[in-house]
Amino acid sequence: EFSVQNQDLIEKNLTLQERLRQAELTTQPLPTETARLAQELHSELASCLQDLQSVYSIVTQRAQGKDPNLSLLLGIHSVQYSAKEKDNLLSPDGLAKKLVDVKQLHKEVEDLRTAISDRYAQDMGDNCITQ
Repeated sequence: EFSVQNQDLIEKNLTLQERLRQAELTTQPLPTETARLAQELHSELASCLQDLQSVYSIVTQRAQGKDPNLSLLLGIHSVQYSAKEKDNLLSPDGLAKKLVDVKQLHKEVEDLRTAISDRYAQDMGDNCITQ
């Protein structure tokens, strides 16, 4: 269930980031309010990406039988962006880096989904044998 939700959020994140990138490529300058909203949207997407990475780590740790990282489990984040870093988030390089991060997370979620599916199939097979 987490994997499906993660996948949906990642796809929405990618779609919104692509729309944001296309909006930035237009030759017309954005009105101040639109630019502010675009920057706020991007900040929220970056936060969402960080949360998804945390959830991925927690699920992976639990799948390996380990105790989860409590700071991740409680949603405690140590990363805060400075004003300059926030400005860089909307630069082409900043967007490209975030896109790479999202694609990597997408791959990791798919790998996790496969591992969970394999484990479920193994458990079902073991159940059939014991019955």
